[in-house]
Amino acid sequence: MSRAEAVYIHGWATDAWVWEATARLIGVDHINIALPGHGGKGAWDAPTLGPALAEIERAAPDGPLIGIGWSLGAQAVLASAIADPSKWKALILVGATPRFAAEEGFNHGQSKALVRRMIMDMKKDAASTLKRFYRLNFTQEELSTPEARRFFERYVYPGPMDCDAATPGCFPVFKYDEVTRALEALYSADLRGGLASIAAPTLVIHGAADAVTPVEAGRYLAENIKGAAFAPMDGAGHAPHLTRNKECVEVIKGFLKTL
Repeated sequence: MSRAEAVYIHGWATDAWVWEATARLIGVDHINIALPGHGGKGAWDAPTLGPALAEIERAAPDGPLIGIGWSLGAQAVLASAIADPSKWKALILVGATPRFAAEEGFNHGQSKALVRRMIMDMKKDAASTLKRFYRLNFTQEELSTPEARRFFERYVYPGPMDCDAATPGCFPVFKYDEVTRALEALYSADLRGGLASIAAPTLVIHGAADAVTPVEAGRYLAENIKGAAFAPMDGAGHAPHLTRNKECVEVIKGFLKTL
């Protein structure tokens, strides 16, 4: 088996399924990582991005690689590229932000109060909290698309199931205490200070109507990572790789040809 060329990493409260169609169409050898608490082998045992970086290192120890991340997965790719530039030969960031929670000097995120409330709600009622969050991934027009319906069907509580042929019965993939801890990591992570150190060619794809990470967050990344290309998608929400898959694939393939 040839060595992987690309590493795909999904977003918060989803799993590797979100990248399957894109990975097939891109066609390069790849690893599709499941993050801790989201089906990965490790545990998200701290409110930092550290567990995600540990899973990347476990699943893809050898580089340089092409990192393709969505939302939380994009933050993990960015954090890894800042910590170990030699690991990545290119970055493709979808719906990405260096700072999920807005603060003075960076207003391209969710309010801190809202994220804190979401963390508390996850601890009390994960099912209802995630149902509200999942809808935010799509624009009003996208909600009625087959792509959005498939997304909602997969992630209806308790989420994807792991069925082991050797053991009767199925078990939820998601560990909701760890998924909540990953949200706490999103609340606290701030990668702005390391962006200038990223030397790998970078493509930033962002839905112009993204309600989770505003398009200006993607623009900020493109402006602060040297030589980064910015590809906004008019009318798209937080998941253009799902709702505008063909367009995303063409943009990604075009970028890969430049490497």
